[in-house]
Amino acid sequence: MNSQRLCPVYRKWLQLHPANARAHRLSLQIQAQEAHQQGNSAFARDMCYQAFETAKVVLTALQPVSKSNITAAYNDIISFGALGMYLSSLLQRAYKKHEAHEVLQECQQLLIAVMPLHAANPSVCRLISAVQNCVDSMGLPPNALPMSNVANH
Repeated sequence: MNSQRLCPVYRKWLQLHPANARAHRLSLQIQAQEAHQQGNSAFARDMCYQAFETAKVVLTALQPVSKSNITAAYNDIISFGALGMYLSSLLQRAYKKHEAHEVLQECQQLLIAVMPLHAANPSVCRLISAVQNCVDSMGLPPNALPMSNVANH
């Protein structure tokens, strides 16, 4: 999966400024939804990829983990999971099932990776588990993936 949709310098800046990254993520989400509603699927996927990558940057940015910023953590986790599922859905509609599956796998892996960061906040851990379950329930059945090594007869 091409996860380099954001300029590396801009990605680094977003990591250092998570509040700005959240605003950027929201802007990209809106652009993706508007493009999708207008029937511009390719642009919608591109904007959604960028929003997903931005959500990933926010989720993994070094931020103080405390009870005082629990709402931001909730929003970041929900946004990341929702964007992953939305992007996967857009990819499935474009008959890119393997790419859609990779997005869902990436979601699962990153949610597992950030869980220990929130060990002090059980409610955040429960939310991560709930989002993981939602992402998992959206997963593709194994036989839906293209079989690239099977010869046609």
